[in-house]
Amino acid sequence: MDSVDYYNAIVGSYDKLYHDEQKQKIDKLIEIVKPEDGESVLDIGAGTGILERELRRVSITALEPSELANNIRSGEGSKLTVVRKKVVDFESDKKFDLIFCITVLQDIPEEDRKAAIEKIFSFAKEGSRIAISVLRISDIDLSYMSPGEQGEIANDRYYIFYK
Repeated sequence: MDSVDYYNAIVGSYDKLYHDEQKQKIDKLIEIVKPEDGESVLDIGAGTGILERELRRVSITALEPSELANNIRSGEGSKLTVVRKKVVDFESDKKFDLIFCITVLQDIPEEDRKAAIEKIFSFAKEGSRIAISVLRISDIDLSYMSPGEQGEIANDRYYIFYK
């Protein structure tokens, strides 16, 4: 079962299973990258939109290929666009001030992961921040990419990159 099929299968119980853990990660990453009013945000693997409900006065593009996308709502004052695609299939000329990719990379097949990471970085504006987290139990280690900051939150390792 691929990740989209998995999330489609648990759409009704996703928040019960993952909300608290994801919220903890999101709160920590928001604290680090400090989104500002008017910034453009790309949320890769948006799930049910926990991040979207936390952000205010930003323009958010939420990528979520599964049926979880039906639950995404924006925070007050935010402009939201939901796109039902995987990051590897997403195309945009738009560049973003801030990119979140929280607990997603381990769901991308290993042979596609390098291309997905390159694509994520291609959406970043000069001067942007990119926040990526991966499950600690995965073998994914992005420290070789020289993040500006890294650490652990909940069940993840996180990496903050400054472009």
